[in-house]
Order: sequence, then C-alpha cells, then structure tokens
Amino acid sequence: MLLLEEDVQRIVSLGFKEGSFAVESDGFKMLRNSSAGRCVFHDGEQCTIYSNRPVGCRLYPIIFDEDLNRPVKDAFCPYRDEFDLTSEAKRELSDVYLKLTDGRKFPSKAPGNLPKVG
Repeated sequence: MLLLEEDVQRIVSLGFKEGSFAVESDGFKMLRNSSAGRCVFHDGEQCTIYSNRPVGCRLYPIIFDEDLNRPVKDAFCPYRDEFDLTSEAKRELSDVYLKLTDGRKFPSKAPGNLPKVG
C-alpha cells in the first residue's frame, strides 16, 4: 500500500518509528509487509491502527488504474461487489493519486510506471 506523507506522520504520531512500518520503492513510501505476507499492522484478524490507517486502506478496494486513467474496484478483492464506486471516492482517490505523483522522490520516472494506488 502506498503511503502519503500525511499517512506516515499520522502513524509516527502514534509512537511507531517510520522504519518499522514503511519502506521506499521506486521513490514511493509503502507499507512494510510482515513475514506472514500481510501489512505489519494486520494481526491476522484485524488492522491494529484501523482508526488511523492510511488513506489508501480507507479507500480500498477502490484503486487508481493507470492503464484506464481512472479509479476502479480492485479485481483481486473478493469483496469488491460489496462496495460502491461513488463520485466522492473517485474524487478522493484521484486527489491521492496527484499527491503521490507530486510527492514522489524520483520524479524522472514516467507516471505510467506507478504501482496501483489503493
């Protein structure tokens, strides 16, 4: 899951060190996965920082598909049909996408090489 700087700061304010939950990849900060293959904040049953989770987690299963250049429901999410793709969610995810591309540390890469947001 990609992280906005505001996500990182919110989680740090909870007492976590950035290096314990975030890694950098291709100029983006991303949530670190545990050895079990899931987010470091997921204990196997639930998110342990649910009320402070990153915006991408709050919007999921809505992701930004760069090939289509628009927000879509993640085809890999088994619960995707339980969520509506509202205009508000589309706008919010588009705003997140712009923040991520503006805040990227290596702006020389083409936007088409971004990981899926969400």
